[in-house]
Amino acid sequence: MIEKSQDYIINQWLKEYEPINEIAQTEDIHIEGVSETVKNLALQRTGFENLGMKYITDKGWYRQYQYMLLLKSESEIDEQKLTNYDWLDGLSDWLAEKNSKREFPILEDNKKIIEVSCANALNYEQNEDGSISVYYLQLYFNIRKEN
Repeated sequence: MIEKSQDYIINQWLKEYEPINEIAQTEDIHIEGVSETVKNLALQRTGFENLGMKYITDKGWYRQYQYMLLLKSESEIDEQKLTNYDWLDGLSDWLAEKNSKREFPILEDNKKIIEVSCANALNYEQNEDGSISVYYLQLYFNIRKEN
């Protein structure tokens, strides 16, 4: 069996959020950057930070993997901008619910997601006339690997 990467598994898990499928019905969630089409998503890893282990006898590592979820959408009028922020807020709420219920994707290679959170929903960039914007939501996945 071919092992699936952590980023692939997280990408697929995010598609459980129904409004993502409304956007990603013709395209998947891209890796790294948004495409030329108007309405699409991308998940880009921005780094990781080592976190402290709970006990000195713990083996393996504990890290926080950081991602940017990019939403490219129409933003010509204020109503569209507010709709985009509402969409990001809905995703934030869904992630908070998944975190409280401990409903995380199952990773391979003895890795386990311990916590999920997000922050900083904002307008990341826009085209020259302001009709299309890329919105940004920072995602955090605290992952523990046992040896």
